[in-house]
Amino acid sequence: MRYSLLTITTAIVLSSCGGDDSTDPTETSDTTAVAEKKTIITATQLARTDFSHYFTVQGLVEADQNAQLFPEAAGKIISISVKEGDNVSKGQTLMIIDSKIVSNQINELKSRLKLAKLIYEKQESLWSQEIGSEIQYLEAKNNFESLENNLETLEAQKSLYVINAPFSGVVDEINPKVGEMANPAMPAFRLINMKSVYVKADVTEGYLGKIKAGDAVVASFPSMNHEVETKIGRIGNFINPNNRTFKITLDLPNSDNMLRPNLLAEISICDYSSESTVVIPATLIQMTPTGQEFVYTVENGLAKKVEITTSITYLNNVEVTEGLTGTEILIERGARSVKDGDKVAIQS
Repeated sequence: MRYSLLTITTAIVLSSCGGDDSTDPTETSDTTAVAEKKTIITATQLARTDFSHYFTVQGLVEADQNAQLFPEAAGKIISISVKEGDNVSKGQTLMIIDSKIVSNQINELKSRLKLAKLIYEKQESLWSQEIGSEIQYLEAKNNFESLENNLETLEAQKSLYVINAPFSGVVDEINPKVGEMANPAMPAFRLINMKSVYVKADVTEGYLGKIKAGDAVVASFPSMNHEVETKIGRIGNFINPNNRTFKITLDLPNSDNMLRPNLLAEISICDYSSESTVVIPATLIQMTPTGQEFVYTVENGLAKKVEITTSITYLNNVEVTEGLTGTEILIERGARSVKDGDKVAIQS
């Protein structure tokens, strides 16, 4: 019996010793690896910069000298001296309407006026010599002056049969054709001065105190892939009660005649700017359950949670007004995979 007990005890001791010898030697190295594990991230060095916010409104190109020209008299069109696309000067003749009837009346009146003038001059000479009656003199004078006035009226009427350019510009449209009848109710030409154009747009009244004449703006024209940097020329004084907007006007250079009336424009207007401030991508900002915004920075190889206060967002960039000085290293990729105090390794 004693032998059997000794044998069991020895077996237990040997089994215990054998268990210690079989411990996995990799357990220590695994613990060390866990302790030294680092999250791979990318990061950027912050620096202070200028920040601006813009809002966009739509407007249309307009031209002060954009006119439809109507004939002022009815009659057969006998000549059109320009074609569409022609540049014309102020006063240049564009179209002539048959004025033969008025011309005949003028010629007849000129003959009568010539005789009336001769009679008037003779009566005036006689009256100065106290020959003849005063009535004869006054009748001759009145007849002469009346015919002069009639001639002026007919010559003015004849001018209605000619359409001249009221300003220099481009003939954009010609509606009638030679041989057709001119109609005072139908436009004959459209004339545009392409050198002097502007954009007019409606702006919500909430921006009234944020913009002023002289502010820099960018006018883009999507259909032409064209941009123009200019300034607000004028701010309207009237608030439209229907849509609560006021009008702004932008003067535009157009030496190449690219901009045309009624062309759609998108106007970017700066309503906020700040110099030397902290700006970060909006996508890097996270939020606690209570609504506190925060980001992660890198400090001494560790991720650091930094609570921030932000201002305005524009084009996915946010101005940070509190929490960052602009000298930090901001975690980008990997920011949502770390916690405060985690070891990190910046991927180059």
